[in-house]
Amino acid sequence: MSEADAWSRYWARETSGSCLPGAPPAVQSVLAQAWTVAAQRLPVAARVLDVAAGGGAVLKAMHGARPDLQLSGIDAATVGPAAQALGVRGGVDAGQLPFGDSSFDLVTSQFGLEYCGEAAWREAVRVLKPDGQLQLICHHQDSAAVAHNRRRLAAMQAMAAAGLFRLAADLAERGVEDIALVTSVQAARAAHGDQSVVQELPAALGQWARARRPDAVAAIRAEAEAEMARLVAMQAAALDQRRLADRLAWLAPVAATAEPLAGPDGAPIGWLVRGRLG
Repeated sequence: MSEADAWSRYWARETSGSCLPGAPPAVQSVLAQAWTVAAQRLPVAARVLDVAAGGGAVLKAMHGARPDLQLSGIDAATVGPAAQALGVRGGVDAGQLPFGDSSFDLVTSQFGLEYCGEAAWREAVRVLKPDGQLQLICHHQDSAAVAHNRRRLAAMQAMAAAGLFRLAADLAERGVEDIALVTSVQAARAAHGDQSVVQELPAALGQWARARRPDAVAAIRAEAEAEMARLVAMQAAALDQRRLADRLAWLAPVAATAEPLAGPDGAPIGWLVRGRLG
């Protein structure tokens, strides 16, 4: 499954419009406030482009702060109706933006552009107007969200490697359980017992396997594999200081600076990157 397909599955059902789905409200508030401040710095009816916009959380926050802004978003994935209503166009490559040079007063991205290669970062600069602004929030290698999902991914990969999906398929299709696989899966679950997914995923698969529904088992497997693809991509996208510096160089001639965006507990939520095209 491609990364774009994995994200299309996610955004098709993510309708909360929140800045970091599943995060505590206090963290959501910090993120939303960063976009409110960015919106308030813009001239009347300024044009804004959100890159890798996903469900449109940034556009939603900025519209709430400044209804006069002209807001657009793009994402490589197929996005749902809620995001489309906010101005997000799906199926658009961030490395080949369908806009002319000097089109936008502000280019934004939240937990998005760091998933993209150098071409996308340079495109974000190309479409900026002279004196245009750039604001990004990127995954921080040491953030709680990245750490949590690293552990969740490890648990899912361990169960998959132990044979969880084969075990469920065999039960659904033939009504038999391989005791060796049962033992292997149980060991993987025990090794990652602090992760809720070691209860949730086997329970969902087991329900439909015992009902002899191989179609439902296959559908749950596809969703789990899509989630693992997204979590792998998240770990690859999370930036330490060295990788962040490499990406800031891709923004030339924008002189960009970055600092940790701290949550209520002082720990980093992400990197806050700001710059202006001189």
